[in-house]
Amino acid sequence: MSRKRIHTEAEIESLAEMLRPLWRQGDVVRPWLRQHYGMLLELVHGDWSWAAIARAMTLAGITYSTGKAWDADWLQSEVYRARRPLKGYQRKTATGPPQSTAQQAETAFAVPVPEAVPVGARDSQSDPPGASDSAEFQPARFTAEPARPLIRPPLSTYDEVMARLLGKKSPP
Repeated sequence: MSRKRIHTEAEIESLAEMLRPLWRQGDVVRPWLRQHYGMLLELVHGDWSWAAIARAMTLAGITYSTGKAWDADWLQSEVYRARRPLKGYQRKTATGPPQSTAQQAETAFAVPVPEAVPVGARDSQSDPPGASDSAEFQPARFTAEPARPLIRPPLSTYDEVMARLLGKKSPP
């Protein structure tokens, strides 16, 4: 790997300020690293070192719950570890190669689903006599829940953050 230039404290603090809005209190580190993998890798492929990014992430408060400061080797290891596929996402079938996530989803939903009966649509007169007394399986009935408002404000988009890092205007 080529040597990277040494960033000033002001530049590291600037990067930390750009990373801060991407981290919310209570976020889990590995999924956060998985989500922002492209941005971190783009920084490293530019002129940022893992050590400088680690320092900026620590200043931004992006740490495990222990609060231990990041170092270059640990951050690089965790970023690449976060990118590995999650367990169960590459299950092999007995007859062929591993399925893609889309194929797994199609297989999972291949079973025909009975049509849902809205609550209140059935009346006791249409049920056969003694149907409520039987131990036979009765399908569950679901009601629609009202939409809940978002609790947290949306994060800045990847393009906005990268535009700020690279000093460009954000896309419309």
